[in-house]
Amino acid sequence: MQFSLGIEYAIHGLVFLASTGSAATTLVGDIAKATRVPESYLRKVFQSLTRAGLVASHRGVKGGFSLARPAADITLKDVVEAIDGTLPFYSCAKATRGCSLDEACPVSSAFAEAREKMAETLDATSIQTLARGIAKRSASWLKVTECA
Repeated sequence: MQFSLGIEYAIHGLVFLASTGSAATTLVGDIAKATRVPESYLRKVFQSLTRAGLVASHRGVKGGFSLARPAADITLKDVVEAIDGTLPFYSCAKATRGCSLDEACPVSSAFAEAREKMAETLDATSIQTLARGIAKRSASWLKVTECA
């Protein structure tokens, strides 16, 4: 199970917006440059984030994107659902294999439990939490390099 590249780009873009302040409007080109993401791809990702209500699109001279809600209220689950629609899930191939197990299959149950735990973790992790974690690591990294 692997998340799409669009989800990763969306997370990095949202974290960047969170670090600039919730009221700031930023051009997608500036976000792309700062996050080292292809601008054309990020533009499509931000269209999906806008449709999902995670970012607001602003037109005109001072146009760009801003967070549509506080970073603390945007979770990784929101991002996954905005970009890919749903969380990845396990699809049993018992019909093609002629499996005789009923719905209480231990394999299906294990994957259902894993998906539920993943959903809980993603829903408990906000963009604000990630932005703060990155800021702390960046600050400690700067201190280490200044001493060297």
